[in-house]
Amino acid sequence: MNQIGMILGNDFRQALIDSEKESRKYEKKSTNIYKPDQARYKMVIWFKDGNKRCFYSYDHQYHNKIKHIDEQESLIKLLKLMKKHDGNFKNCIIYATLDPERNVKSNYNHIVCWTNIHGNHEENKSVRFLVDKTDNLLHLKHLEAYTDKKLIH
Repeated sequence: MNQIGMILGNDFRQALIDSEKESRKYEKKSTNIYKPDQARYKMVIWFKDGNKRCFYSYDHQYHNKIKHIDEQESLIKLLKLMKKHDGNFKNCIIYATLDPERNVKSNYNHIVCWTNIHGNHEENKSVRFLVDKTDNLLHLKHLEAYTDKKLIH
């Protein structure tokens, strides 16, 4: 039963379901603006007032003071951020990079999800995740092989 849950829980649908859950409430006390050096995803939002803003995913997670990569959780956080700004933007797109190093200067050319002011929404059906030791990673080969060509820029 656990293996069935692992198989069914490692795709984009599960990330959408998890993004609906309530986030924890906390008060930000630091004025530091963190800009990551590595990120699997980049979300670009074009706001109604003409501004554009980029958000990068935070892929590193800590559990019992041990650092690991959880790209599914970082996608969920970006989806929550997209929902938070819903109604305030013209267009919002989450891109993924196929660079194994996840460098923020990489080419983010595979669309994972997009939505616009008119309520149009599209998801990349080829998004899958795989577990490698303690890391939960985006299945890059599956994404590259099965992504619809109109979702590649």
